[in-house]
Amino acid sequence: MTSKCCGLRSTKILLYIFQFVLLFTGLAICLLGAWKFLITFHLLRVLDSHTYSTAFYLFLATGCLVILVFLIGCCAVPKHWTKLLFLYIILLVAVVLFEILIGVLAFLFRENIEDDLNLNFNNTILATYKFDDDKTASIDYIQEKLHCCGALGYEDWTYSTWIQNETVLNKVPDSCCKTVTENCGYRDHPSNINFEGCIGFIVEKIRANFWVIFVTAICICAFHAIGIVLGSILFVKLESGKYDADYSPQNGGTEALLSDTQHHL
Repeated sequence: MTSKCCGLRSTKILLYIFQFVLLFTGLAICLLGAWKFLITFHLLRVLDSHTYSTAFYLFLATGCLVILVFLIGCCAVPKHWTKLLFLYIILLVAVVLFEILIGVLAFLFRENIEDDLNLNFNNTILATYKFDDDKTASIDYIQEKLHCCGALGYEDWTYSTWIQNETVLNKVPDSCCKTVTENCGYRDHPSNINFEGCIGFIVEKIRANFWVIFVTAICICAFHAIGIVLGSILFVKLESGKYDADYSPQNGGTEALLSDTQHHL
């Protein structure tokens, strides 16, 4: 009897420690997901693909789910509510599956990003600049911050709908200039504008961000799997025997998931 109670207490102590770290990981996932989404927001908007933003939304949703699991555990573990503990375990399994999915998506996305950019980025520049305010703002932001011009090079702007307008004097957008001033894009001399295209810089940044997400998801997934094991051990201990008035799921106002009849089967 004493050894069983001690085993139960040890499992609960380990789960309390796990709970503390679980909260930290949930907050870390939310903050990391939000931060990575914000710093790649303009890149993803110009890429014009919902596939990549889905990975960030899923990452944020997983972080929120982790925090919910933490709150459920705070009620289930101390009070020995085995029905709630069962839900806690199921949700932890869901978290681990989401994290595996995020890791797989991040790995696949970082391998395919260059092909997608080659297909979409130049078309976005040619067709939407100055005709779509949101994408125009993102293109200008990218070119100014990354010190680049066009998709593969500054010559890409020659074929844009905006430049071909007879009333436009610029040869490239002002955001291509090394020192951005109004109408500075009138001169396309190398002393005035950045010649290198943006695709290489964008690929490097997005791949770096998805690599961080991939590593984070896999590492945290392994840790959360420990919680599934600990929660399952506690659940089995509470359901399998009546230790005493303090620990029995049938006493102290607590409730067992399985009925007494099921225990004797």
